[in-house]
Amino acid sequence: MSRGMKFVAETHLESLDLQETKFDIIILPGGFGGAKTFAGCKKLIAALKQQIEAKRWYAAICASPAIVLEPNGLLPKKATCYPALHSKITHSIENEPSALRVVVDKDAKCVTSQGPGTTLEFGVALLVLLVGEKKAKEVEKALLLES
Repeated sequence: MSRGMKFVAETHLESLDLQETKFDIIILPGGFGGAKTFAGCKKLIAALKQQIEAKRWYAAICASPAIVLEPNGLLPKKATCYPALHSKITHSIENEPSALRVVVDKDAKCVTSQGPGTTLEFGVALLVLLVGEKKAKEVEKALLLES
């Protein structure tokens, strides 16, 4: 993963039966190295396609929209990514990728964000989807993010 961070999963993706497993949301973290690994994982791409077909939410931040979603035809019409990678997605989207730090495409049920400095906003946007506006506002206030 990015910056040498190591994440340990509760369950390995390869052990899941995608026909039996339903995800509330699939979230791809950022980092160029991790995004390249995700892009090469056929089972993850299949899970994302299944998520999209079932009209369930998915999200990606930093390099993942450009490195994972776009090359696999999974990037929604409204999206953003890490600014240095904007050129990789501009031909696939309708919006200006630098206009918003977090983009929620409600039609595609996808949330994308630019990178490290936008993670808290990204997290709050995901909370709105998962637990509702009221709880997200409580968390936002506790994090001193209220505007």
